[in-house]
Amino acid sequence: MSSLLESHLVNLSLKQKATIDRQACWETLSCAKVLCSVHGKPKTDCWLTPRTHCSTFIVKNLSEKIPTCLTCSYFKARGGQQNSRNWNQFIADQLHIYNVNALERMYHKEESFIEILNRIPDGLFTTDKEWRITYFNPAAEKITGFSAYDAIGMYCKDVFKNSICESDCALKRAVAEGHDIHNREYSITNIDGKKVPIICSTSAFTDKSGQVTGGVEIFKDIFEIKRLQEEVSSRERKYRRIFEGSHDIIYTTNQSGQILDMNIAGVRALGYSTKAELINSLSAPGMYRHTEDRKKFLAEINRNGSVKDYEVDFIKRDNSPLHVLISSRRYENSETGDIEYEGIIKDITHRKEREEVIKERNRELSILNSVAVAVNNKMDLDHVLKVTLTDVLRVLRLKRGAIFLIDRDEKKAWLQARSGLPRPDGRNHVVFKDDILERHMLIQESPLTPKPTFPSFKVRYHSDNGKLVPWLLCFLITFKGRGVGFFGFEIPASRALNRNEIHLMGSLGNFLGGTIENAQLMKMISQHRGELRQLTEKLFQNQEEERRRIARELHDEAGQSLTAIKLGLDRLEERHGEDDTGLKSEIDEIRRMIKRTSSEIRHISYHLHPTLLVDLGLEPALKLYFKEIATRSNLVVEFNMVGFDHRLDMDMETIFYRFSQEALTNTLKHSGAENFRLSIIKSYPQIIFVAEDNGVGFDTQIVGKDKMSLGLLGMRERASYVDGTFQLRSQPGKGTRIRIQIPFSEESDAD
Repeated sequence: MSSLLESHLVNLSLKQKATIDRQACWETLSCAKVLCSVHGKPKTDCWLTPRTHCSTFIVKNLSEKIPTCLTCSYFKARGGQQNSRNWNQFIADQLHIYNVNALERMYHKEESFIEILNRIPDGLFTTDKEWRITYFNPAAEKITGFSAYDAIGMYCKDVFKNSICESDCALKRAVAEGHDIHNREYSITNIDGKKVPIICSTSAFTDKSGQVTGGVEIFKDIFEIKRLQEEVSSRERKYRRIFEGSHDIIYTTNQSGQILDMNIAGVRALGYSTKAELINSLSAPGMYRHTEDRKKFLAEINRNGSVKDYEVDFIKRDNSPLHVLISSRRYENSETGDIEYEGIIKDITHRKEREEVIKERNRELSILNSVAVAVNNKMDLDHVLKVTLTDVLRVLRLKRGAIFLIDRDEKKAWLQARSGLPRPDGRNHVVFKDDILERHMLIQESPLTPKPTFPSFKVRYHSDNGKLVPWLLCFLITFKGRGVGFFGFEIPASRALNRNEIHLMGSLGNFLGGTIENAQLMKMISQHRGELRQLTEKLFQNQEEERRRIARELHDEAGQSLTAIKLGLDRLEERHGEDDTGLKSEIDEIRRMIKRTSSEIRHISYHLHPTLLVDLGLEPALKLYFKEIATRSNLVVEFNMVGFDHRLDMDMETIFYRFSQEALTNTLKHSGAENFRLSIIKSYPQIIFVAEDNGVGFDTQIVGKDKMSLGLLGMRERASYVDGTFQLRSQPGKGTRIRIQIPFSEESDAD
């Protein structure tokens, strides 16, 4: 029974035969094999197509398909259309067509195979049974330098030019051993005489009877591979030199804590003799001083994949500490798949010690700076001592302490500042544990040789509840070879000050001694300055009183005397003037002299104490004064008072009048100016006085060094007397400007 599908065995109708030249087999026979290679395509010769699905099994070529196709109704119908030719001729034609197509496919297949061989990057050649080259691909041409035209027909040993081809031919060995020779490495000499390293694989061809018919050899230029291998080897050696030569610890561990590798620096740092001894006896957790630090380290590196400068304490073999910084990464070993850690560990033990020293020095400097700031902000001894004591207790990590000062006059030590200690009793009597030291320090005042640090001593005192406080450990405060005070601290029994802390107290004692002396000196200067200010204030008041008295006496006494003289002249003229023309002329001259003298006296009296200032105030008095000056000189005066709704008190008006008077007098006498401008501005909370001219100016550095500057000094003192500020600006050729600011309050402003 035929293997064709039943649909292909049904006899075709006349109608189907009429359309068979326009339809494909699947259309004519209503074939449902949609996966068939001709299904869905236009009319084709299905019997010439390999691997169709016409039968119950798939065949590959026409020679296998012919038996089934002969029974196919579609094939018979197609063959029956050849009216001019018989059935056998149709079959012969189809076989001829198939053979031609098969030969074409074989040719294309061989071409494709040759194309593949030509495109492979490795060199390849084939030989006959006498080992002459029969094929030589382009890659082989490139490696050896021989063209295929020249190489074909040559023996392979003549192309490779290597002595091993004579003594140990790979093709001959493959024949002798009966198997292929793989990955043989040696060097060949190319056509230019250059050595080329290659890796070669060889196979021998045999026929069905086992006779050798030829061979094939595939070879690769491994120059770049060799170069890379050498580079890798060089890098490996370099890495090993770096690894072993590094002064830092380099390590590799796995997740369980096993140390896989560690350089010699790590071996020595941890106190071991050899690497083997360390790896065999130590694990990664055992390196940590505190086991929880290892867990924290693993948590961070597993979370982030790496850590940088992770600071932790290790422990050496002899249990001594090792402070380190770890920079490490987490990775997966490509060979084992295990999680491993590698990194660098820096020993920073000495650096930490230096950092501690630096911290001590910084703490020392911070205290000195705080004392300096306290001195700069407020030169109050109690404030300076309180700030100093607070900072020292903080740095020393103590709770209770005090500062005592030595009174040379009383020959006693007094508690001046305290923190955490009870208040002293009314006597404030300090008890020294060493009587000899007390006598030398307080009574004899023995000079001290300057030292960075003096020996400590102990004192205590009676508190206000009548009890003695515990002994305080004390450190001397000195200035220029004598003690001016000392620190006292209550030190717990479990605590002892270290060398750096004792050095700090020595430095602070030497620094604070000068501060205490300066504070006491500034206090004395402040007292003297207050006394001087009171004296200056009294002097200015007396000066104004004296001016008023002299002005009054000039106005009253001298004026009355001149009036009396004028009346006497009038009587003399009545008696004798009419008869004596010479006497009348002299009397008239004397009258003119009296008038001039009276005018001068009024002018001097007004300058000493202008009555208009008392009667009408500052602005009218200054306007009249400037008007008189303008009539007597060529100076152009510009005057303004701004913001005054009410008069100032009499003393303040007098002060501003004297400022104006002195500024204008200096301009007239020394500047040679053409313009003078004066402004008095009320701008709460101060009154601003500005006087300026366009005169020759002067060097302000000489103020106070000559008689001409005494007026400026007087202005400065008057401004200081009322808590004002005085500013002078002048340069040769650029005029002079005086600015004075006087504070005032609305309450002091007169109605």
